[in-house]
Amino acid sequence: MAVICGLIAIIIVLISIIIGYKREFRRINKEISNNLDEYVNIKTKSVDKDVENLVQNINLIFDSKQKVVAEKKKKEEELRASISNMSHDLRTPLTSIMGYLQMIKSEKPSEADKKEYMDIVEKRTKSLQKLISSFYELSRIEGNEYNFNYKKVNLSNVLCENIAVFYNDFINNNIEPVIEIEEGIKEIISDEGAITRIFSNLIGNMIKHGENYVKISLKKENDIIITEFTNKATGLTQENVDKLFNRFYTVDNSRSDRNTGLGLYITKVLVEKLGYNITAKLENENLKIKISWK
Repeated sequence: MAVICGLIAIIIVLISIIIGYKREFRRINKEISNNLDEYVNIKTKSVDKDVENLVQNINLIFDSKQKVVAEKKKKEEELRASISNMSHDLRTPLTSIMGYLQMIKSEKPSEADKKEYMDIVEKRTKSLQKLISSFYELSRIEGNEYNFNYKKVNLSNVLCENIAVFYNDFINNNIEPVIEIEEGIKEIISDEGAITRIFSNLIGNMIKHGENYVKISLKKENDIIITEFTNKATGLTQENVDKLFNRFYTVDNSRSDRNTGLGLYITKVLVEKLGYNITAKLENENLKIKISWK
């Protein structure tokens, strides 16, 4: 009789445990069902390790979903901002072109005025062409469709060639660049075309915003080759510098067709795709952009 009573007691205990498990699982299931579209941290009163592990894994899934949702929202916001900026950047030169063409058509200007208007239209058209090319190049780089051609590259030669190409622009902007290039810099294995674009973007940025002081240097520090592009940047703040490499970021909120915020972003993406490092910092009102080449 005692044995039977003992078995009945064990069965009752087991049934109570099973009912407790079912009740806890129903509660957890209800909590999940009520919070499918938002973040929730499921908790359990059970002391069973398997139940605790289950709840912990469910929370990990909720955490992962929350991160995916946040990343998706961020991407959507970036896409909307990009479309808005692209539309503005395309509209600026187009509006100018249409305006001057309308003036030529309706006002019957003198030959001198007509030539001036056509020169402006040509300039704006080239600006538009360059802008569209930048959008296309950016889409190729970000879509991993930009094929790099790796070979030995002499950084000194590439840098000097770029400085020579822009030298008249420096002079026309009353800038006498300070050039410091160490001798004996070894060649690196990289893509010469991409490096040319990187140097071209950085030098072009210096000409646009460099005021009256510009310095370009190439040197070796330990086992790293360093290029530095320094220009006077009165009025620039550390907050501006922290955002310089953001896509479409411009210090000038008017977003003129002279600066769309793509140049430095493309530069950063190219540098990092090649496996190098680029930084920007502000020192005594001088902006210094530094690339470390392995």
